[in-house]
This record gives sequence, structure tokens and C-alpha cells, in this order.
Amino acid sequence: MTQLIDALFSTKALELAKPDQAFWYTSGSFGPFYINTHYLYGSAAEAEGLLGDIEHGLKSMPSFYDRILTKVRAQLAESTIYKKTIDQAAESIEAAFDLSRIDVISGGERRDFFFSIALADVLAKPHLSIRKDGTTYLHPNKNTAEWGGTLLEDSNSFCIAQANLENKKVLHVADIVNLASSWIDRWLPAVEKCGSRINYGFAILDRCQGGLDTLAEAGVDVCVIERTDKDFFAAALEADMLTEEQA
Repeated sequence: MTQLIDALFSTKALELAKPDQAFWYTSGSFGPFYINTHYLYGSAAEAEGLLGDIEHGLKSMPSFYDRILTKVRAQLAESTIYKKTIDQAAESIEAAFDLSRIDVISGGERRDFFFSIALADVLAKPHLSIRKDGTTYLHPNKNTAEWGGTLLEDSNSFCIAQANLENKKVLHVADIVNLASSWIDRWLPAVEKCGSRINYGFAILDRCQGGLDTLAEAGVDVCVIERTDKDFFAAALEADMLTEEQA
């Protein structure tokens, strides 16, 4: 049993259906389990609280990043589960990629921010916040002002709208990879509008729905901590996290 699998069950980030039932997904399909990866923030209540803060904070650029980063740092100091998850994520990224070749870490609205903002801070990289409408905001530091774009300042906060990322390599951090439709439809095109492309990708989980293959075809090299495959659920069964009937 890995630390991540234990955390997914203990926070109820992963819910299993009863053996004679199934979960209906918003897509209209159904399946035996449901994942809220952002619950790894510590608990469902804490995660939903930050999600609300993110939704509210996105209305006020450029202070959004600093406000959420402050909450993320505080949670890392308080929640063992969140701290271990971010530490494991950072280790996975460092093992998979050459950090010296990564200039920017990006995350997409909204749940990606639970992990992308923390990892950008831990790995000391500028963070690119990508909105669902395709607009982007680069945070911080002031050395990135030379990259061009529109510098937005508000009190002690600042960011660059639609920064020029030409010749910059981008690592996109996501909470989970499903079909990778958000990557293809939103995140990749948004970074391309900045004059760059997403070279690398990271996600806490791969749901084994073909998303990694789609991203590979798009030229994105992706690493994940866990895949929800047969080995994943076999480990959970061995640790009595699910019943034989559920398995």
C-alpha cells in the first residue's frame, strides 16, 4: 500500500460504489469509482473551502496568486497528508525531468491550482495560471517582467497578463488525467497563444482512460504518481481498503 493510495482512501478522495450499484458521471456514463483528487488538500471540507477561495480569488487579478499561495503554505504546515502528497509530487517531477530545463509551471482553472501553485513554490518556478477562457497570468517574480506582456500591479501583488513565453519550456501540473480533453481543448492552446508549448506534464493520478496516450501524441511528456489500474486496486484490496465484492 503506497502513501498516496492510503491518503486517497483516508480523505475519501476516492469513493467506491457498492457492488450492485454504480456512480453516474456528469458525462452521462457510469463507473465503479469516483475521484476528487483535490481532497488530498487534507479533507473534503478543507478542499471545498479552498475551492471557494479560488473561485472568489480569480475575480481579482493580480492578487489571486498571492492569496491562494498564502493559504497553500499554511495548509502545508498543518496537513501531513497534503505535505506528503506535494513532497512526493516534487520528487516524481525531479526524477522524471531535468528541472533546469523547466522555466514555468502552469495549472488550469480550478482544481489544478491545488497542486500547481504549491509545486511552483516548492520548485521555485514562476506559475502560469490558465483560465477556462484561455487567458493567462504569469506569477511571480519581477525578473519575469522582461518576458513581455501586460504587467498588472495591485498593492504588493503583480502578474503579467498574456506573457511572452517564447523559448520558455512549460511543465503543466494537473490533479488527474482522464481523457486529457481539457489539456487538448484549453491548456495547450492557451500556452501556444503565449508563444510557447507545454513540453512536460505531471498529474497526481492517471485514470487509465487513454489520456496519457493522447498527450504523448500531442508531444507532451507526462509523469504521474499512480495509475488507477489493476495493481492499484489489488494493493487497496490487500490493505482492506475495499471488499472482495467491490474488487
